[in-house]
Amino acid sequence: MRNFAISLICLIIALTYDISGAEQTYVYEALFFPREVPITIDGDLSDWEILGAGVENLDNICQAVGKAKLLRPRSKADLSAKFRAVADPDNFYVAVEVNDDRLIFGESRFGEAHEDDSVEIYFDGDRKVHSYSDSTENFNITHTDYDANDAEIRVSVDEAGNVQLEGMGLFGGRLVMLPGLWESLGITAAVKKNLTGYRAELKVPKIVFVSVPLRPGVRIGFNVMVNDDDDGDGRDSKVSWTADLFDQSWLTTKHFGQLLLIPSPSSRNR
Repeated sequence: MRNFAISLICLIIALTYDISGAEQTYVYEALFFPREVPITIDGDLSDWEILGAGVENLDNICQAVGKAKLLRPRSKADLSAKFRAVADPDNFYVAVEVNDDRLIFGESRFGEAHEDDSVEIYFDGDRKVHSYSDSTENFNITHTDYDANDAEIRVSVDEAGNVQLEGMGLFGGRLVMLPGLWESLGITAAVKKNLTGYRAELKVPKIVFVSVPLRPGVRIGFNVMVNDDDDGDGRDSKVSWTADLFDQSWLTTKHFGQLLLIPSPSSRNR
């Protein structure tokens, strides 16, 4: 009896350790459509309603960026967000709905829209594991595990009210951000304001990050994050789909989750 009690206690301790110590895996099941998805990139998400895509919340609140602390949102109305994603043989589509009770766009120069309200989408096309030098203190951007299949796409609005695409990509062994880069590769985006915040919508050609054919069962590294500026004096808060609590996805893929492509309802019924 004594041995049974000891074994039971050890089992409880082991289970407790596994539950508390295990890192959560983030997997979003993205519907795959065998033909072009009938979505217009205009920020109006009504055409998403018939697709049946699941909705995923961005529940992780980022705590800091290096030594700079980030604030917790005051409420869901201050900052909260959710996303949906689907794919067809040639493109990924991502829609992000943001609750934000004060919109601040266009106050930062190109490359610094993370200081304003903005959405960030991350892709890892091959999900290869690379070494990573953790430089959270100084954010030395030569220390990255990105490869040519990895990138950040940031969507915001410039001072003229036009959609602006930014984001880090790896060129010549360094992370760089170039005006017009993502547009030249066929990425399109839209932002539409509403009474509770705004909606961002993207279409990303698969050839930008993914070399293998898209089909059910394919997994792509992925993350979604949202920046919030409440007072025009730089970023105040940030939320993330995955537990990237120190805002490192622009530098490393280790905090990415996964898009798992699954058959769309229409293709299942064929």
